[in-house]
Amino acid sequence: MQTLRYAVIGRNFVAEDFLAAAAARDDVRLCAVCSRREDTGRVFAAKYGASKVYTDVYALADDPDIDFVYIATPNICHEPQTLALLRGGKHVLVEKPAATDAAAFGRMTACADRFGRVLMEAMMSVHMPALQKAAEWLGRIAPVRGASVQYCQYSSRYDKFKRGIVENAFDPTLGNGALMDIGVYCVELMTYLAGAPEQVSARSVFLPASIDACGTITASYPDALWTLSYSKVDDGALECEIRGEQGRLTLDRVSRPRRVTLELRDGTREVYDTPPGSADMAYELTDFLACVRGTADALPFRRVSETAIAVMDEARRQADIDFCKK
Repeated sequence: MQTLRYAVIGRNFVAEDFLAAAAARDDVRLCAVCSRREDTGRVFAAKYGASKVYTDVYALADDPDIDFVYIATPNICHEPQTLALLRGGKHVLVEKPAATDAAAFGRMTACADRFGRVLMEAMMSVHMPALQKAAEWLGRIAPVRGASVQYCQYSSRYDKFKRGIVENAFDPTLGNGALMDIGVYCVELMTYLAGAPEQVSARSVFLPASIDACGTITASYPDALWTLSYSKVDDGALECEIRGEQGRLTLDRVSRPRRVTLELRDGTREVYDTPPGSADMAYELTDFLACVRGTADALPFRRVSETAIAVMDEARRQADIDFCKK
């Protein structure tokens, strides 16, 4: 099997998780790192064995020795970087959310189609086998009548924010905030399992003169209601629960589901656990590479991303989440 050569843009902990997952494979090889600063880029490249360092995405796009690029930069950067790379003939795996709005994502997918490249959002949950098992088991609890999906996590950067230090995660001009950072996991889990809702009702709580700190979305389907809750300023421990007339499904985590439990009204109980030792990001990489090699279709994953971004657009409109504010 041909070894695919890749580059990474971004040096955060998410990029490091991706590199760890990629390092476990023998069919991909890290060749380049792209960073705003050459000195920090060289340190990162040396740590992970990349031979090239770029500070310009256009120069990276012109490199004929790169087959695909993983993007782990602030949300506002995703569209211009993706477009440059697609036009340079690179396949792109871009961190969630793939774009700040549906219009931007539409431009990105149109560019991918024009140049015959694969564009996929790096939303690891929809590629993990536990969520796929939940989709398989949905019919056993049907008809589904309601769901509660919660992802509330006290941000490691929130204490700095309260001291007046605003890092990327709390900078609205970078397309961040509770909805875009962690609410997206709730939305994509819902759209993966249930598709597009008929109606959305959204509310947010804002930090003083800044970004959305937490929020709720109620999504209406013909015969069911889904309630999504998310926060960057408090912790929550509730599981994701999907309720049907014949039983319920629970997932241990929204962002990285590794266990799904089925409980039926007749007393049947089944549990699926992700095989131990598997890296969470390995599954999205496997699916992406299959699409690049032409053995799988990226369109179903694109549809989930498109639907989720449309839901978030409407939630932002109703909640008055404005990326221009600072």
